[in-house]
Amino acid sequence: MSNWFDRIRLIAGVGASVALIGYGLAVEQGISDGRWLALLGLGWAAALIGLWPRIPKEWGPFPRSAVKTAVLFASLFGLISVQLIRIQVIDQQAIASRTGSDPVTGDALQNPRLIDFTLALNRGNILDRNGNVIAGVEVIDGVGYRTYPAPGIGYVAGYYSPLQYGLTGLEASFDAELRGDQGGNEIDEALNDLLHRATIGNDLNLTIDSGLQAYAQELLGPRTGAVVVLDVTTGATLVLASNPHYDPAQLTHSPDQDRTAIAAYWDTLLDDSGRPLLLRATDGLYTPGSTFKTVTAAAAIDTGLAEPGTVYNDDGTLEVDGRVLIENNRPDDSIDLWTLEEGYAYSLNLVFAQVGLELGEDELIRYGERFGFGTVPPYDVPVARTQLANDDAFLSSQTALAETAFGQGQLLATPLQMALITACIANGGEMMTPFLVQSVSDQNGEVLRSHEPSIWRTPISASTAFTMQELMINAVENGFVAGAAVPGYVVGGKTGTAEIEGSDPHSWFIGFIGDAEPRYAVAVVLEEGGGEVGAAVTIGQAMLAATIEP
Repeated sequence: MSNWFDRIRLIAGVGASVALIGYGLAVEQGISDGRWLALLGLGWAAALIGLWPRIPKEWGPFPRSAVKTAVLFASLFGLISVQLIRIQVIDQQAIASRTGSDPVTGDALQNPRLIDFTLALNRGNILDRNGNVIAGVEVIDGVGYRTYPAPGIGYVAGYYSPLQYGLTGLEASFDAELRGDQGGNEIDEALNDLLHRATIGNDLNLTIDSGLQAYAQELLGPRTGAVVVLDVTTGATLVLASNPHYDPAQLTHSPDQDRTAIAAYWDTLLDDSGRPLLLRATDGLYTPGSTFKTVTAAAAIDTGLAEPGTVYNDDGTLEVDGRVLIENNRPDDSIDLWTLEEGYAYSLNLVFAQVGLELGEDELIRYGERFGFGTVPPYDVPVARTQLANDDAFLSSQTALAETAFGQGQLLATPLQMALITACIANGGEMMTPFLVQSVSDQNGEVLRSHEPSIWRTPISASTAFTMQELMINAVENGFVAGAAVPGYVVGGKTGTAEIEGSDPHSWFIGFIGDAEPRYAVAVVLEEGGGEVGAAVTIGQAMLAATIEP
């Protein structure tokens, strides 16, 4: 009996140890040091349980103690060996590349050898969809300096300041590819790493159109806000504009730029109340206002709760749990009965409050999450996490549920998220994975890796998506979004005014355009735009027209 027990203990203990440590080694890029050490400790304990010897009592105290001590020390040496393998082989690149910041000066702290090596590299270029350079490199006396030929667009690449403030955006996400450490021939990369040979960086080929990006910046003018344009069938990002933004050229070391000037510019960015370091297209979180009615309507139609012709009573007021909600959007105060289609076209809050109450908390949450709220979409640069509410209990209130259904409450969305929702409607209910990097190529132009379009989510059926397209088209042709029309093309859209306590409301527009089928989607937000919903529509309409008629 004891032999069987010992065999089971050995197999279970060693198996658990191998599984725990193997998992930690396999996901070294996505695991913290604390979690790794916890896995290592648990693995060691499991191995020790499995290998702990059962020694006959007749051996005597001394031999028994000696054997157990030897097993203990052998296991500890094995533990140390695994840790050394992780540090020196598996995780050495990540450890060498770690950065921190000086708590006093704010300067980036990095491996000095890595900084020198990075500066000596012929770093890869970052190009737009047409081959125009967004971030280039100029090598002077063996040192590579970042250049930005297109002023006002370079921030899309992120800043590159290895001597002081580190790397952000694509410069950080694809640092290994831009250095030439990844993305090419793995054998050559291993030899370069082993022999410490200088590498030739790879290029990033983006989906961004520099001309459209510059046009979006021109349309935004001095306003604070963002514009995102997506290809609805692939998820490719054509425009990712934010305003205000920073100039990466002033953060990059160059022969004409000393560290004092860079530090002075950095200080102005930190002191700027407009927060130019916040890229609003991906990191800005805003109450979406009436643009969220798109989600509410889609949920009601997809569940069979409502159809475009379903009638609701909106006489100007609605009492919910003792609170009276006021309707300000009725185009005709003499009419009290409105269809869902009309409620969407005229952005009637009380119609959508009733839809939300009929849907209920669980369904509204379920469809909000299906459209991506509460998650971070997979993307080539960091994206802020959106939310339906601050906590689960909020939507249990009927008043909160009603307000959330028409786009208020505790909702927070990024412009990228609202563009994805619009693209999903336009693409028959399939939300494509958004992307910014089309391919990685070597500096001879040979493509090393290319993005393949993929579906991220399918929140609604194709028939629901088609019905929602019709609602958005009707809002342009017969509702409050007439300014979004582009002659000769099919255009659908929705406006939004997001009330913000203590400040002017945000102004939104979402829309799509196509000829026979929708092809592009746009989301525009003007931060604290007040009554500038018309301006958001004008910007969105101009971007859709320019995108489909390059």
